[in-house]
Amino acid sequence: MNEQAQDKTRKPLARRVGVALLGLLFVLMLAAGLLLNFAVGRDIAAPDWLRAQITERINADLDGLSMGFGDMAILVDTDWVPRLSLRDVVLRDDAGAPMASVSQAHSEVAFGPLLRGNVQPAVVTLSGARLTLRRSKDGAVGVTVGEARPTVQDAPNMAALVGQMDAILERPHFAALRQIEANNLTIRYEDARAGRAWSVDGGRVSLNRDGEDLTLRGDFALLGDRDYATTLAINYQGRVGHTAGDLGVTFEDMPARDVAGQTPALSWLAALDAPISGAMRVSVNDSGALSGLSATLDIGAGAVQPNPATKPISFTKAQTYFSYDPVQQVLQFDEIAVDSQWMTARIEGRAYLVGMGQGWPDELLGQFRVTALSANPDDLYPAPVTLDSAVMDIRLRLDPFEVSLGQAALMDKAERTVVSGTLVGTAEGWRVALEARRDGLGLVRLLELWPERGVAPKAREWVVKNVRHAMLRDVQFALRLEPEQAKPELFLAFDYEALETRFIKDVPPITAASGHASLFADRFAIRADRGYVNAAQGGRIDISGTSFIIPDVHIKRGPAQARMRIDSTVTAALSLLDEKPFRFMTKAGQPVTLADGRADLAGRLVFLLKPNLTPDEVAFDVGGTLRDLRSETLVQGRVLAAPEMTVRADNAAIRVEGAGRIGRVPFDARWQSPLGPDDDGQGRSTVTGSIEVSDRFLDEFMIGLPPGSLSGAGRAQIEIDLRRDAPAQFSLRSDLAGVGLSAPALGWGFGQRARGSLEVTGQLGQPPRIDLLALDAGGLQAQGVVRLNDDGTLERASFDRVRLDEWLSAPVELVGRGAGQVPQVRVSGGVIDLRKSRFGPSAGGQSGGGQGAAQRAGPVSLVLDRLQISDGIALTNLRADFDMSQGTSGNFTGRVNGGPQVQGTITPAAGNSAIRILSTDAGGVMAAAGLLKQAREGRMDLALVPTGETGVYEGQLTVRDVRLKDAPAMAELLNAMSVVGLLEQLDGEGIHFTEVLARFRLTPDRLTLLSGSATGASMGISMDGYYHLGSKRMDMQGVVSPFFMLNAMGGLFTRRGEGLVGMNYTLRGAAAAPDVDVNPLSVLTPGVFRRLFRRPPPGEAAPRLEENRP
Repeated sequence: MNEQAQDKTRKPLARRVGVALLGLLFVLMLAAGLLLNFAVGRDIAAPDWLRAQITERINADLDGLSMGFGDMAILVDTDWVPRLSLRDVVLRDDAGAPMASVSQAHSEVAFGPLLRGNVQPAVVTLSGARLTLRRSKDGAVGVTVGEARPTVQDAPNMAALVGQMDAILERPHFAALRQIEANNLTIRYEDARAGRAWSVDGGRVSLNRDGEDLTLRGDFALLGDRDYATTLAINYQGRVGHTAGDLGVTFEDMPARDVAGQTPALSWLAALDAPISGAMRVSVNDSGALSGLSATLDIGAGAVQPNPATKPISFTKAQTYFSYDPVQQVLQFDEIAVDSQWMTARIEGRAYLVGMGQGWPDELLGQFRVTALSANPDDLYPAPVTLDSAVMDIRLRLDPFEVSLGQAALMDKAERTVVSGTLVGTAEGWRVALEARRDGLGLVRLLELWPERGVAPKAREWVVKNVRHAMLRDVQFALRLEPEQAKPELFLAFDYEALETRFIKDVPPITAASGHASLFADRFAIRADRGYVNAAQGGRIDISGTSFIIPDVHIKRGPAQARMRIDSTVTAALSLLDEKPFRFMTKAGQPVTLADGRADLAGRLVFLLKPNLTPDEVAFDVGGTLRDLRSETLVQGRVLAAPEMTVRADNAAIRVEGAGRIGRVPFDARWQSPLGPDDDGQGRSTVTGSIEVSDRFLDEFMIGLPPGSLSGAGRAQIEIDLRRDAPAQFSLRSDLAGVGLSAPALGWGFGQRARGSLEVTGQLGQPPRIDLLALDAGGLQAQGVVRLNDDGTLERASFDRVRLDEWLSAPVELVGRGAGQVPQVRVSGGVIDLRKSRFGPSAGGQSGGGQGAAQRAGPVSLVLDRLQISDGIALTNLRADFDMSQGTSGNFTGRVNGGPQVQGTITPAAGNSAIRILSTDAGGVMAAAGLLKQAREGRMDLALVPTGETGVYEGQLTVRDVRLKDAPAMAELLNAMSVVGLLEQLDGEGIHFTEVLARFRLTPDRLTLLSGSATGASMGISMDGYYHLGSKRMDMQGVVSPFFMLNAMGGLFTRRGEGLVGMNYTLRGAAAAPDVDVNPLSVLTPGVFRRLFRRPPPGEAAPRLEENRP
């Protein structure tokens, strides 16, 4: 290829197209000259030679391109202006491929140049041209006319395209051209940068030249993928040979995304889905660079929706006036007016285009001021909410769409609200993060900004109904929304002060409260760090630390809970708990003035947010501490005091427990009153726990035991049943550990280290009543009732059965004798066994009872069924009256083993009681006692003196004028001695004894006869040995002296009852039929030596008692 050919290939396509157009114009001028040869007003077809000559002339100037056409006609109108008409004009490249085509072309020949011999077009009219305009991703612009192939080389920008057009117009051939007009244009605009294509059908363009001034006008109707058409009008003003110029564009109903894609200054409109009407003015400087842009945009109803996945954010309309400085790359918005169903705003400010490295911004950074703002999103408010002003920093990222609100300061009612956040249009949907903070907010303004529906309506409803006054501080709000979330996450928090609110209907309101509140994850909570409630009774309640919570604000009539903290007087706290929704104290049948003291309580109330709340619909659990507690009501007639107790109340019961004193008696107990289904409506409550058992307990509860009956201190389990308008019932149980007890009248005591059982039940009142007093301790078992006088002194204590060890089993009655007096003891029936008794004044002391028990003993009256003296000897139908003040002393009567009656006295002796028994029927007494059943008549004097051992007595018996008859043992004895006369006497009237004397030791199971004698005129007898009371067997020995009146002369040298002559004998075996053994040789032994033939008498000598010897 030669150098000329290479130069040709390097020529720009636009220039070559221009040359073709020049050729076309030359043809038109040549044809115009031929018009003179034709008739005026007629279309004359050009001959073939002329067509060939014109075509050759045009192609010669096309630098390798070629142009062809179909029909050619010449017309000279009546104004003598020649015109040339061509049809089906086609421009081809050097390979013959079509590059441009026009269906019709008309040219008016300039008359002036024609007179000078030059054929130049003056007006060119094109019709039916098809034009394709392309913009590449880098912004280069190319034009294709008709259905030709794409352009080979595009202009780098619109300014370069204008420059190419100027180059054509500066050619001499077009010196007379004053207008080019194109009608019925079909234009397709393909924008690779925007990824969009538009079609124009029936477009019109006119280019007017006035000297060097150029004016371009055009109007088009654009068809896209919308259901409406966009109209576009353009005008351009410039000068031939100069790049500088002004371009004006007016359009109507152009899609926002179509507008946004045309210039970086409009890129921020890309996220809108709305039609835009407006006008723009663009200036280009001499260097071909954009020098300025100003625009007015009216945006119709639409939405912000950067991609199909994002939910549209609708608006009604918007309008903006702005200018663009391409040098500073800044947009100056004189006004942005937004109207939507949610809000209206007037905004002004500027935005900087950032990231223009590829000729298109990555983001915009803006600073704006809102001069007017009112909002009513989704008609949430009855009237739009207005704000005074706002300033904000905004960053808009274009791809992906992201609006970042760096900081916005909103002024509202002289208060500043700072807002920040982001709005991101992801492929899954909107991602929203919004945060706001405000220094102060009054209750009225809070409710104005808080819509009645949509945002926690139940919480707002509660605030409206219950909060009377508040000032909010440090208000914080946050909103988070992820694409997969159906509803946003909200967070609202604020501090408050000067709050006056009611947390439950019909409860006194909280006043002067300050604290914190929050709404998060549908949970609303408000906490009082400080605040008070003025109770109906008892004064002010400090509720610092109390909180109110709605777990889910979206649930209609949903649950709520109040977490209470109360510091107040006990009366105030109970008054609050007895308000209308609760009535806890009323249900418990207790007054709110139940006790004095301080209450520190914490608890929880759970209820539904509904009207007409009933007590049963409130679940509660409240507990805490009561300090310096004092009550004269809780236990009727008693003062209850405690330094500290715990309290707990729930739907089942109210409980108070701890250590304190009831009167002077220490206790550790729980008071409980049912509140739920167990409440029988009688105001029932119970006290359970432990209480001290001591003298203080006896005095406080007026348990009428004799003074000194109790020593030491122990613990007892107590239960008190309290009912409204009724005396309290109580029961007490104790193991008596640490308690000493004594009953001197019974000779009984119980040591403090021992264990036993005490049970007391009764009624607390004035006076109290003891319905049961049961004692099992130290071998003593007693059960009875106690009645007190109105002054609290003992009236009577009756015990159905008192058992003491194995020696007492009888009903006992203690009869009061007035204040400070030891009561009388009455025993009515029952059995006393002296064999096992410790009956005496010192028994109590010996057993660990109270000191001085003997001195505190009182009178005793006995009516016994039986007084068992020994295994075989008992007194029945005993009647006795004793004085126990100095030991046991007094008189008694009774029958020996149910037989003869005896009288007796008891006197103190050896720490116990000495007994003296008298009878006028000594024989009957001895017979009844089983000692000598064959004895008859006689007078008896029996003395029993205690030895200090239990049931052991030293005794002396004196019997006078007794007769012995039908005594088998004696008969056998006399028979062995062959004393016939005495046998006859024994079988007859009996042997008469003037005196019977005996000294003995009596134990519970044996009588030891230390010495005994019986003397009479007929005989004398001595005896010593043993008699076993239980088995009624004997082992006796002695001497029988017949004819004792004579024989007794030698008695100076013998024992009492023995004469000088006598025989030793023994009686062994059963007392009813003993074995008799007589030693006849002993008759030969003088009395002083007679003991050599028998065993020694029992070595223990009985005490000497006064003897009445004959």
